[in-house]
Amino acid sequence: MPFLDAVGRYPEGPGSEETYRRTVNEPPGAAGPHARGRASTSAAPLPRTTRLLARRARLHIAGLAALGLIVLLALALPFRTVRIAVDGTTLTTHSRSMNENAIVAQAGITLRPGDRVATQDNGALAVQRAADVTLSVDGKTYLVRARSETIVELLAKAGVALGADDSVLRNGVFVTTSASVTATAGGGIAAQPLAVEVRRAVPFSVVENGQELQLRSSRGTIATALRDVGVRLGAGDHVQPPLDTQLTAGLQVHVDHARELLVTLPEGKSTVYSIASTVGEALTDSGVPLPADYRVEPLEDTLVSAGLAVHVIGVSQAQELETERIQSYVVYEPDPTLPRGAQRVVEGQDGVHYRQYQVVAEDGALVSRELAAEWYDPEPIDTFVYYGTAPAAVPATTGDWQDLVCSYDWDCTWATAVMMCESGGNPDAYNPQGYVGLFQIWEGFGANLRDPATNIAAAYSLYQSGGPGNWPNCP
Repeated sequence: MPFLDAVGRYPEGPGSEETYRRTVNEPPGAAGPHARGRASTSAAPLPRTTRLLARRARLHIAGLAALGLIVLLALALPFRTVRIAVDGTTLTTHSRSMNENAIVAQAGITLRPGDRVATQDNGALAVQRAADVTLSVDGKTYLVRARSETIVELLAKAGVALGADDSVLRNGVFVTTSASVTATAGGGIAAQPLAVEVRRAVPFSVVENGQELQLRSSRGTIATALRDVGVRLGAGDHVQPPLDTQLTAGLQVHVDHARELLVTLPEGKSTVYSIASTVGEALTDSGVPLPADYRVEPLEDTLVSAGLAVHVIGVSQAQELETERIQSYVVYEPDPTLPRGAQRVVEGQDGVHYRQYQVVAEDGALVSRELAAEWYDPEPIDTFVYYGTAPAAVPATTGDWQDLVCSYDWDCTWATAVMMCESGGNPDAYNPQGYVGLFQIWEGFGANLRDPATNIAAAYSLYQSGGPGNWPNCP
């Protein structure tokens, strides 16, 4: 079996394989190329064992020479300080080696499969750890080792193609394909097992306000899928099935967008979003607190349109009761059965007049006030004073009424003097201010006051209720 020397050639000279081949292949007595100019006789060949030992000795010497050269070179290189960033910490070591992996090994750092040592701009070394990544795609799961490469690079190495609507999740969170596979910055070991999932998009349809759209999404629920395809939801929008329903292939989603109504209430303004068809239905569905009795402008059966202004008018109805005191009158009536100077009084009473109104107000402002009923309780009843008119001796003269005046229970002299002061004894005396008769009684006090007997009876009644003060201008 041939052997290569330290420089990769076959050795020449006595005992070499080449010399041996020529010797054994040339016929006896033939001279080789090295025998030119020399005698045709050649030395006898060495034994095979001797040749092998010589060969091994030469190889050993060459190896020792190379090792010595390496040691000399290593000793000739100076020690240098190297900073190594690894696993979130920075270590410092001293080494003459120029090999990054050797320096890291000298620092006692173990490199695992997939780890890499990189030189930073400042000359420091950084150990970029590879992480165990679970890759799930199309129902299959793979375990791969990855450094801080991007998602798209990892998928390319795994031969996984992404569709336009497919998504990628890293540890359950949606990320872009340009995101790093590892969950830690700076190439450190991931603090938790890494999982990368490729979620394929599925077809589904959205019926939006009656218009059907064919769409694709890789999101998990209807809510995230609608957001992914650009269907924006607002307040009051109605979605069926519910938003937390899992998205599956062929699912049909109905989206009805609510319309905005500007509602003015007695307490203030409010914005209502509703999918109802009419104003009345929108107010009922909105849950806005409405007055106990109200009316709406426009009417409740008005069709809803976006931005419609609705005025809810609070209606209140009440009953108001008014009272009025009705004063009774004193009526004087003659009584021929009573002697002159005598009187009979039938007491009456004041009355109360009630009026009940129906009052309607809208938003606190009076709209109408109508009389609904009226009555008296009690009824007013006049007081009747009957005075005697039985025949008596006629006075000698028209002005002689003294006997009739003196028939009453008062100071006859004073009463006669008042009568003469007020009317001069003339029963027809009249004051333009409404005072009539002998004692100038106000004509609203009773009827038939021009009759002397009626007038004297009325004067006596006033005397009983107010005394002489009823005639302040006469003694």
